Amino acid sequence: MEEIELLKKQIEQERDARMKAEALLQEQTMQLSQVKEQLHKVNANFERQIEEGDAALQQSENRYQQLIESLRDIIYKISPEGYFTFVNPVVEQVLGYDEKEIIGKHFTELVLPEYREPLVNFYWNMMKEKQGSTYTEFPVLAKDQRTVWIGQSVHLLKQDNRIVELSAVARDITEKKNTGDVLRTTQGRLAALITNLQKAVLVEDENRKVILVNQLFCDFFGIAATPEALIGTNYTESLAQVMYSFEDAEGFVQRMTELLNNQEIVVEEKLTTADGRILERDYIPIFLEGAYRGNLWEYADITQRHLSTETIRKSEEKYRSIMDNMELGLLEVDNDQRIIRAYDRFCKMIGYSEEELVGKIAPELFISKEYESVLEAEQEKRSHGKGSSYEMKLIRKDGNPLWAIISGTPIIDEYGNTVGSIGIHYDITQRKELEQELEKAKQVAEEASQAEKQFLANMSHEIRTPLNAIIGMTHLLFDTRPSQQQKEYLDILKTTADFLHGLISNLLDMAKIEDGKIEVKKKSFDLIGLLRTTQQIFKIKLGNRPITLDLMIDGQISGNYIGDDLLLNQILLNIVGNAEKFTQEGAIDIMVKVKKEEGDNCLLEFKVSDTGIGIPEEKLDLIFQKFEQVTIHGNKHKGTGLGLTITKQLIELQGGSISVKSHEGQGSTFTFTLPLQRVADGTIKKEPSADDLSVSQVLVAEDNAMNQKYISNLLNKWNIPFIIAPDGKKAVELAQQQTFDIILMDIQMPNMDGYEATIHIRNTENLNKKTPIIALTASAMIDQKNRAMAVGMNDFISKPFTPNHLLGTIQEYLNAKKAPAKEVVSSTGGKIELNRACLTEMYGNDKEYAADMFQTFLTEVVPDFGTLQGAITNEDWENLAKAVHKLKPTLAMVGLTELEKRMLDFEEKVRITPDKENLLNIWKDIFADINQSLPIIKNELAKLRT
Repeated sequence: MEEIELLKKQIEQERDARMKAEALLQEQTMQLSQVKEQLHKVNANFERQIEEGDAALQQSENRYQQLIESLRDIIYKISPEGYFTFVNPVVEQVLGYDEKEIIGKHFTELVLPEYREPLVNFYWNMMKEKQGSTYTEFPVLAKDQRTVWIGQSVHLLKQDNRIVELSAVARDITEKKNTGDVLRTTQGRLAALITNLQKAVLVEDENRKVILVNQLFCDFFGIAATPEALIGTNYTESLAQVMYSFEDAEGFVQRMTELLNNQEIVVEEKLTTADGRILERDYIPIFLEGAYRGNLWEYADITQRHLSTETIRKSEEKYRSIMDNMELGLLEVDNDQRIIRAYDRFCKMIGYSEEELVGKIAPELFISKEYESVLEAEQEKRSHGKGSSYEMKLIRKDGNPLWAIISGTPIIDEYGNTVGSIGIHYDITQRKELEQELEKAKQVAEEASQAEKQFLANMSHEIRTPLNAIIGMTHLLFDTRPSQQQKEYLDILKTTADFLHGLISNLLDMAKIEDGKIEVKKKSFDLIGLLRTTQQIFKIKLGNRPITLDLMIDGQISGNYIGDDLLLNQILLNIVGNAEKFTQEGAIDIMVKVKKEEGDNCLLEFKVSDTGIGIPEEKLDLIFQKFEQVTIHGNKHKGTGLGLTITKQLIELQGGSISVKSHEGQGSTFTFTLPLQRVADGTIKKEPSADDLSVSQVLVAEDNAMNQKYISNLLNKWNIPFIIAPDGKKAVELAQQQTFDIILMDIQMPNMDGYEATIHIRNTENLNKKTPIIALTASAMIDQKNRAMAVGMNDFISKPFTPNHLLGTIQEYLNAKKAPAKEVVSSTGGKIELNRACLTEMYGNDKEYAADMFQTFLTEVVPDFGTLQGAITNEDWENLAKAVHKLKPTLAMVGLTELEKRMLDFEEKVRITPDKENLLNIWKDIFADINQSLPIIKNELAKLRT
């Protein structure tokens, strides 16, 4: 439409300019005619006056002078050589020169340089051909440096057939020239516009004569004539050829007649040609000053656009059908969340009709209140041109919840502005309900698991406490020089106690494995020494039975290896013990070889073969299953059925694998692999010795009389001074009265348990605030150990323990050289420092692993602490408790066991009695101390990396 308006204006300007030019030319022509007529009369009178005498001649000259001076045009004469001989006063009005400045000058001095030669040639040809009168136009330079266009008629004055002078009547035609230039420019622009338009254009006047037409029009309708040839012809002469270019020729002519009669603008009218093209026609009637002056016809080939539109429409229908079948609901909204369009499937999902939805604000109608913040966050993404997927709860018209996964994307206009968004909704209500049911089932399962853990913990404590005394007393009785018969009784007692201990350990190990709490502690150990020890243990156990026990070690194996020697020992004891149990006579062979070696990394293969009763082939798959025992010939052996299950889990936990080959009656071969790292210069671990201990005093907090006696006898044997505290309260009192080198703290005691007693010692001003505290407990559950570490204990010994185990732990803490930690005063007045014993237990000498954990804590964990205050402010107790529970263990991983203990107390307050103000105050203190600890963590990280 803009092109059409521009075309109309240009046509009007052209007509106005043409009319002005014609009027000006007509006026000049009339004036020139008058001048010529008057000059003719003057010449006639002049000739008559010559005959009548000088008096009459003078009178005629005067009149001639007056006539010339009264004219509006410049009248001048020049000699045949081109010099001015006469000029009337009008020259001063037009060019600014007076008569004296002109006379005697050569005419070329006034003409612009580029026009001088053509003008000289013009006069030369005129005189050469003796043309009586001519007309020419050229520019001259006025006195004030203006360019003035002159249009003049020149006459030759002859005497005796000889040219004696040239006379001219000249007029200022600058305005006409400029008007003509404008007209030509307009015509040129109009012609260029029409020629270069990507549309076929034809303009006809009120009589249907062609005024303008472009080549594309001729091409559209197969017209052989050029556009120039069509100018001035009657359009009806070409109509026959044009009409038959269309599918409905008669309808084309009728519609054209209708348009001409109505004389109203019609645009984007679709027409189909005979060869299948789709044209779009615009009809524009032209009116000037209210009078009808013709029409503009414009045709555009939109075949490709039409086909593309049809393709898009069909594609939209196709994908809309697909989306309907996929049960996806589409909703379009503007930037204010006002609904623009709701598709059928969405309407069915939400329960509203489209009429009920369009124009409404979506959040006010069906967005659940608790998800408004989610919607705001998603809208912010849309405003930046980003799409995303998220889960949201909607409210149906009937009030029921509708859970949907929404994939939202912004709607961008042609200028790149976001004008709204479209959301694709997938109904997941059934899945959500199932998830909620599964969550409830999971919670029930977790509660059951927790109950199982509690049962195991209680069972462990109730059985291990007396068992500890039994095993301990057995060890002590062996030191009293018993008789041979007493030794036999003690052996039976020890074997039975060990068996009972093995059963309990297996149950607890299985529980820890299933809970993912088995810890692999890698350190340097003597592999050959461990294997020979295993061999000797079972040789003693076999006694005089007709069984040989041989150990074959690959010659490539030597020195120390890095791995978990305790777990390897347990694996060997289980597998060799199994062979010993099912072999009555023959041989048991233990073979170890290097299967693969890359640098210091080795993959070792262990084989334990026996000549026992073997396993039926159909039952081989059962032996590694939990609580499964293979019954052969109706005989069932004692045990829990967990030994090989635990063994397999422990091997796989360390990156190894296990397999078995067996034939009934021919024995079995168990093969397992373990990755270990060779130590070039290893040292053999020495048994702990009390000879080099220098101990002033040990505090033993223990309520069980049998355990008191057992520990007392051991400490007396090692010449270690000690004091017994029968409960936690007494232990706290003693800790305030004197300094101890180490505190052995039982967990379950009357009046005050070991946890509470440790908290008092660690958090009050006393002489033993930094004294190592070792937990003694019959519970071997990992969460009990974690809690002990959280409240500030340094280590954990499970009952029943061997003398060497207790002595080794005491020796470790008394002889350890601890680097002093940088102390920071916490917000609660205490000192923030790293628990070195905890860090040593977790990372050993693996500084690279420790550095990685410290870096992860600083970069990934610390920011999460900053989110807890918001949860407290919003009273989101459930998510707060989950977050605290998740973050709490990370503090111990960087040695902040005191803060972990405070987080544990904080978590309990959140779960039991949440009080917003109280929790805010507690959290601010904890958070402040976490921030104060960050420089210590960063300093420790720098040391680890160095």
